[in-house]
Amino acid sequence: MIRGPGARAVRASTFHQFPLLRVSPPARILSTSSKALAANAQSGKPASDNWKHTVKNVKEEAGQVKSSIESAVAGSPGSGAGSSNEGPDSSPSGAADLLGDARSVSSEMFQAVPRPALLWGAAGVLPYISTAGASVYLARQTNLVANGMDTHIDYETASALLLHAQNVQISYGAIILSFLGAIHWGFEFSKYGGQLGNRRYILGIVPLVIGWPSLALSPELALVSQFGAYVVSWFIDLRATTAGWAPKWYSSYRFWLTAAVGTSIIATLAGTNYYNVDKSATSSKGAGEKLKKLVEAQGKEVPKLVEKKAEGDLSGPQFEGKVSGDVQAESADEGDDGYVKIRNPKREEEERKRKEEEEKKKKEEESKKKKEEGGDDKDEK
Repeated sequence: MIRGPGARAVRASTFHQFPLLRVSPPARILSTSSKALAANAQSGKPASDNWKHTVKNVKEEAGQVKSSIESAVAGSPGSGAGSSNEGPDSSPSGAADLLGDARSVSSEMFQAVPRPALLWGAAGVLPYISTAGASVYLARQTNLVANGMDTHIDYETASALLLHAQNVQISYGAIILSFLGAIHWGFEFSKYGGQLGNRRYILGIVPLVIGWPSLALSPELALVSQFGAYVVSWFIDLRATTAGWAPKWYSSYRFWLTAAVGTSIIATLAGTNYYNVDKSATSSKGAGEKLKKLVEAQGKEVPKLVEKKAEGDLSGPQFEGKVSGDVQAESADEGDDGYVKIRNPKREEEERKRKEEEEKKKKEEESKKKKEEGGDDKDEK
């Protein structure tokens, strides 16, 4: 063995020539630290060693997300079914689990909500369902008429009925939005959850401010904006319920009503877009396009008409052309009372021939009568 400074030099040289021989502290192979084996430092769940563990962890994470959603709908943290201390294998998983939780939340809501509120809320959804069904049906009828598969009504009538059904749904939606905001004013008047003043009054007018301008939009944009307004209104009700400004059952009650209304709006948008004849905003067969063409055709006559009125001539523009059939329209003479004179040349020709024949027969009868009278005079002489 080499001792002294020479030994230190040999060890240093060997260390640099063989770096893999460096000794490290022994690893803690059997460590059971939750941080070391955690797949997510926040959830503290163990890492997935195989597919079985992966599926198990996914189920556990899905259960936590589901519990958060249930708590959010209920308006209070930890009120969901998944917030209990039961293990992940204590209840069925997948679609059956979600369906069971939805039923439990619904049953709890039906038990907590006063029966009159349930009945009136369901009645308030019926106009949405009926107008959505009517819109889809009329959109289909309009498509059939445009393609020549239905001749009971014309295209303009079918389009007008469809627009009327959509306007009824939009108008009703704006009214309901203002009603939902007014509920918060009622809570303030009754001092439910305390007297909050302007904060609750402002919450009450937010749905109205969002929903009212939708009346000036096209049907598609109006329905989309009202869908967003209903979502915002439900979020406001959720926050109010969580803060204790509304009954505990109110956010769940409003969630299901909003879901029904949103489904009706989506059905209307999907159905009318599916059966729409022309994807543009104005159909080429619609009344709007015809009015546009009429204005363009009469655009050249408007300046002339203005000049005539400035000169004191109050007569309107004069047109001359043929009307379908045997009727002919012409400009009236200056002495006539009207501006347009309607003629039927064929009938006028028939009337002229008939009068000529009648005059000819009349002349023949008169000449024959004269001859008879002249013969009688000769006999008397």
